[in-house]
Amino acid sequence: MLSACGGMPGEVELTPAGETLGTQESALDCAGASVTTLNIGGMSSWGGVLSGGGNWSVTYPANGVKLSFYVDGVWRGDQTLQGDSNRSGTWSFNDSGISCGSHTFQVRAIPAVYDSTGNPPGTCATGSTSKSFTFTQGCPTANLSCTQIPYSASCTGSGSGGTGGYTHFMQDVYIENGVTNANPWREGGTSWGAYCPLVTSGTTATRQIIVYYKVIDSSGAQSPVVSRTMYCATR
Repeated sequence: MLSACGGMPGEVELTPAGETLGTQESALDCAGASVTTLNIGGMSSWGGVLSGGGNWSVTYPANGVKLSFYVDGVWRGDQTLQGDSNRSGTWSFNDSGISCGSHTFQVRAIPAVYDSTGNPPGTCATGSTSKSFTFTQGCPTANLSCTQIPYSASCTGSGSGGTGGYTHFMQDVYIENGVTNANPWREGGTSWGAYCPLVTSGTTATRQIIVYYKVIDSSGAQSPVVSRTMYCATR
């Protein structure tokens, strides 16, 4: 039967109110310990993957650091590192699944104390700091141009930005006499054409055609959908 020193067998010692598990300032004597340097350098996002790193340093009695990483306020992982003889070191971060658009990366650092055997450290309740970095994950862009000649309309699509290697999607929707008929999205095509006489003097627009286009790049990021509307005439 296991028992805690100074207690009855089976007695469990509770963490005092206000103290977080793993935060052992009183036991570690963290007085004076703080994170004095925390830098972010070389952080970038490409194809939905955010990667980069930086450096850190702490003051005695701390000799390590616990780092917590966040993207847009959402926790993405921890890293605990032991410092060199100068109580400093470097850190790195890599994470996938970053969506298109603007984001904020944050790293939070807490002083840590490793013992002489390098056992998992205790962390200090004071002396922490944080740094933030704003970045943009590039999105692919869909481009669609359409023309009409006397009796037909045609459109051509192309992709740009993102990671390249685009997969193309088109959809056409027809509206006539108040009735809408939408064809399903078609994969692979970059061109479209249909019979559509120009609306000119003496003619009336009786049919409306809307062409939608989008691309997905090699990383799986999707562009915003673009569209063009054309009007077809009858005399």
